[in-house]
Amino acid sequence: MQHESNMLLKRLGQSVLFVASLLVGLVIGIVVLGGGYWLVTATPLGAQLQTLLGITAKAPWHFSRASGVVAYLLLSASTIWGLLLTTRFIKSTVPAPLTLAMHNILGWLAISLSIVHALALLFDDYYIYTLSNLLVPFTGPYRPEWVGVGIIGLYIMVITAASFSWRGWMGQLWWRRLHYLTYLAYGLVTAHGLMAGTDSGNLGMRVMFWGSALVITGMTFYRVWTATTAQRKPTSLFELQS
Repeated sequence: MQHESNMLLKRLGQSVLFVASLLVGLVIGIVVLGGGYWLVTATPLGAQLQTLLGITAKAPWHFSRASGVVAYLLLSASTIWGLLLTTRFIKSTVPAPLTLAMHNILGWLAISLSIVHALALLFDDYYIYTLSNLLVPFTGPYRPEWVGVGIIGLYIMVITAASFSWRGWMGQLWWRRLHYLTYLAYGLVTAHGLMAGTDSGNLGMRVMFWGSALVITGMTFYRVWTATTAQRKPTSLFELQS
């Protein structure tokens, strides 16, 4: 009993430490980005840097679009890799710690690029975004309903990625149920890209969105089918033997 209490306290302490470090990192990031924004917009240094680097008024918008595409590709890769983790081929060829690490890294990279994708809008002169517009869904100046869907999707991505640190404390069953929210996050982000993306009418972008969605949907149905088949096999065998 004492051992279980100590383990519970240890896991709780690890979770608190993780959340605290996440909040500290968020605060530091906001301070650094805010300071950089002030230097670029309110001091002569900003104009000098823009001239030196050849930055135009449209650069933040282009940067936001590019980082958004990369973030979506990383999210798709993370989701596909997560579905592959349960396959016999991956289990037999790739060590389990490495497969989980790759899945986790891809997820956090997708989150990082999504944050860059959003924060770049603070520097755009055409659509004026504030930090609250980026944090509170459905409040921005550009297609607020679909941008808001993307913000909610990002929040869910953070929760599911962070849940790896709570896995031991939550238990495998509840962690797995929470992790299923990844599908919701992917669906929301896909809808965000299709409906809010300025490049979504481009053939290449449509191939990217619909192609990845079809792959993930097909793999999900296959995973459900194989899991259902595996559950039925022992029952059928028992019935045959009896």
